[in-house]
Amino acid sequence: MIAKTGYQPNLVAKNLRTKKSNSIGVLVEDILAFPTSRIINGISEYMESTDYHILLNDLRMLESLYDKYNQIIHQKDKIIKQLLYLIHAAKVDAVIYVGMFDRDVSGIIPNINKPVTIVYSTSEDAHTSFVTYENKDISTQMMRYLIDAGHRHIVVISGPIHTSPTQLRLEGIRKAFDEAGLTFDNSSVKAGDWGRDSGYHCIKEILKLKNKKLPTAIFAMNDFMAIGAMDAIREAGLRVPEDISVTGFDNRSVSDLVFPKLTTVEIDLKSVGFTAAQMTAEKLAGSGRYMQERKIIIPSKMIFRNSVCENILYR
Repeated sequence: MIAKTGYQPNLVAKNLRTKKSNSIGVLVEDILAFPTSRIINGISEYMESTDYHILLNDLRMLESLYDKYNQIIHQKDKIIKQLLYLIHAAKVDAVIYVGMFDRDVSGIIPNINKPVTIVYSTSEDAHTSFVTYENKDISTQMMRYLIDAGHRHIVVISGPIHTSPTQLRLEGIRKAFDEAGLTFDNSSVKAGDWGRDSGYHCIKEILKLKNKKLPTAIFAMNDFMAIGAMDAIREAGLRVPEDISVTGFDNRSVSDLVFPKLTTVEIDLKSVGFTAAQMTAEKLAGSGRYMQERKIIIPSKMIFRNSVCENILYR
């Protein structure tokens, strides 16, 4: 009869009876930010396999926080207002909070006595869980790859030094040098700001120095800075990768469009979102592989393309 009549249950009536909305609030810092769309895609894919639906709320913080990564505390009132709306007006059963930067948001989300899963950011608050991506080990792998290819004079273009991903990636880079029995020179780290121009200026300054040995490779901590570095190399009449190899991080779409195509690191953002949704649903159900977890780190992977010379003679 259900098939014949096309019957659909009245969700409002059902929710009133069960005192559950079967909805998950997804509160995103900004839907236009780099990681958000693929994370939401992963959340949506998992939720399609459940009885839950998602309510999306965009805080639109990209413009106000773009170059102020750690000033999320100043947005706390705005976040709490939208959070309370999801809890009291929309009556969601749980909240997934999607950060647009990789940083600690402890103290931002109050205890709402419902499951709260933070995505792409981290938190030490006991009433929250988080799912993010792996930084340190993949940086070790990338630097080990460059060292194994024969590179010794390697420049690192970092993000702002105080940021969490920069620190974790530097730890991974130092580990690769230690494993190879090499000394990591801290002066080889040039701080950028995640933008293409900063990568360009970091390398342009190095290439202008007289009587200084040129690097054979550059590890940029994101693709935009890597592409800026490639611009500076070409402007100096040098070639990538024949003269200087370049690697990036993030596997942005542009990394496959530049010449040569950029060797980089891929963050599995869809899996980050999918796992966050699964964790949230399992905490609501009280069972499942992630039900007792508070912290999940999704592995990243290397994407090999054409921007690294793999068999150089040490010079």
